[in-house]
Amino acid sequence: MKIISFLGFNEYKETTYLPPIGQENKLPCTTPFFQEALVQFYQPESLIVLLTDKVENQKPKDKDGNELPQTNWQALQDRIAGKVKLEAIKNIPEQNTPKDIWYIFEQITRYFEKGDSVIFDITHSFRSIPIVALLSVSYLRTVREVNIQGLLYGAFEAKDKDNKTPTFDLLPIVSLLDWITATDQFIKTGNGETLANLLNDNNQASPARKNLAENISGIAQDLENLRPMFAMEKAYKLPEYIKKATPTFSETVSPFATLLEQVEEDYGKFGLEEPTNFKANPEKFLNQLLIIIEWYVKKKRMVQALCLMREWLPCLLCYHFELDAFNKDDRSEMELLLSGGKYKNEAGITIESKYFKKWQELNNQKRKKLTNLWGGDLYKLAKYRNDVLHAGFRQNPESAEAIIKQTEKIFNEVQEIAKKWKLI
Repeated sequence: MKIISFLGFNEYKETTYLPPIGQENKLPCTTPFFQEALVQFYQPESLIVLLTDKVENQKPKDKDGNELPQTNWQALQDRIAGKVKLEAIKNIPEQNTPKDIWYIFEQITRYFEKGDSVIFDITHSFRSIPIVALLSVSYLRTVREVNIQGLLYGAFEAKDKDNKTPTFDLLPIVSLLDWITATDQFIKTGNGETLANLLNDNNQASPARKNLAENISGIAQDLENLRPMFAMEKAYKLPEYIKKATPTFSETVSPFATLLEQVEEDYGKFGLEEPTNFKANPEKFLNQLLIIIEWYVKKKRMVQALCLMREWLPCLLCYHFELDAFNKDDRSEMELLLSGGKYKNEAGITIESKYFKKWQELNNQKRKKLTNLWGGDLYKLAKYRNDVLHAGFRQNPESAEAIIKQTEKIFNEVQEIAKKWKLI
């Protein structure tokens, strides 16, 4: 383990630092330098200290204006001599320009390799250093796979009447960045794996969190793998899982409760109880499918959007003819109507759908709009759906740009159809 710390120019007063939560078995450390206490608490392999020229070479003054006998750097070296390998990052600039900030960031991060364990001490950091430390924590965890074990602060200003100073580990607060990133990823892309992993952390996950993790992961997988009915079922339960899990974040990452409100808003709207019971509420089912299709289109998931729109049209006719959209024979009849209502069998005999006459009685404008969307010259839904499902292995496949543009047009047409049928 490595500890990286910052040393200031002020006169340091002796106090007794108490170990942080998780290190209660360690003895308190009486010292003017928090770095010495950290070495005692954690027994690191090395202590890396950032120094400005002033801190390294000038002696601070006491409250009466008298110069102290040593620089803080010299005094710290004497205090921890033989206790730990001590390294210094010197010439740290005292200004606050962007160039200086990036220089400090580079100096900090270059000391760590993949797999290192590190504790950041920000007790005596100055100006923009806490922000640099925060950026370094995020960068090292993501890019170098460094294990950040603490973000420590020795709260001298919070010492009690017995001169005992608490030590706070702020890393749980920094973990909010992880929750924000994971939630943002889920909301923007539908990838819920990272968020589910955070929720399902075996070190602290309650049953309520585990249930929410499973629910979010399930919704994400169902959307990814085009399982809309399963997604509806899980999304229907999402608000209840969020309600039960929310209190568990009160002490760890309480702001995450607000982020969950956004998750519920974006994914709870897919919810439908018993979605495969089509006849119970076909209008609601068709509307929920449209909401999911719109989500696919906005996320540029055109393969799923095309496939689901292709299934939505037979569902619409099943609704019109009061049939079961999950009955294979009924769907086949509706697909036949969308393709013209007739076909020739192997003997060359024309076979007509048993719903053909009723189909002909349907408003001509409605009927024509459906058949044009299904396979007409204007949109050719079936064509584009087949093109993407066969990965373009056909003559004259469409480009990705054309598929995106055409899918958006098809969706607009689907919405117009839904309006004419008074579904939205």
